[in-house]
Amino acid sequence: MNTSSHWSRAWRLVRPGRNPLARREDRVEAFTVVLAIVLVIVALPVAAAVASGVFAARSEQAATEQATRYRGEATLLEDGAPIAIGGRAGAVQDTSPAEAMWVTRDRGTRVGEVQATRGTLAGAKVPVWLDESGNAVDAPTTVLDARLLGVGTGVGLWLASSVVVLVAQRCGRLLLDRARWARWQEEWREFAPR
Repeated sequence: MNTSSHWSRAWRLVRPGRNPLARREDRVEAFTVVLAIVLVIVALPVAAAVASGVFAARSEQAATEQATRYRGEATLLEDGAPIAIGGRAGAVQDTSPAEAMWVTRDRGTRVGEVQATRGTLAGAKVPVWLDESGNAVDAPTTVLDARLLGVGTGVGLWLASSVVVLVAQRCGRLLLDRARWARWQEEWREFAPR
């Protein structure tokens, strides 16, 4: 089957026109197909607007965090968690909390938990992020993180809405098929004895 016959078949599905064989169910199905296409297209700018809003909010958060957080160095007061072996992958390179001490910008010292790589020994220096008060915090959000979250939110929202629309259209088509089969059965019972 060539491409033009695919398109003509799709066009006949969407627009049954004055075809005497087209039933009410066929026309309703054509309407649901057109409605599904329109909803999927309309969902695209809505998802883009939501993604833009998420990106703007996260960019503002990233700017605030980058302005108020700074990098410091902490000295471990205890050994980090032992190295974990993970099946076929070998040694697991992750972090765990460990007691440490660090110096703040105003030359005060703080003691608290920081994330240290497994197997790190007491006395080792580990990088930490500190807030204005000198407390250990997570690394600041970057603009790239904000961009990725915005794009991911937009794409995810559009795909989710498209799946919902297409599933609803398919469910509607199943109901219409049942109605067609029921009508065909009635007609068959009426004309079969003849």
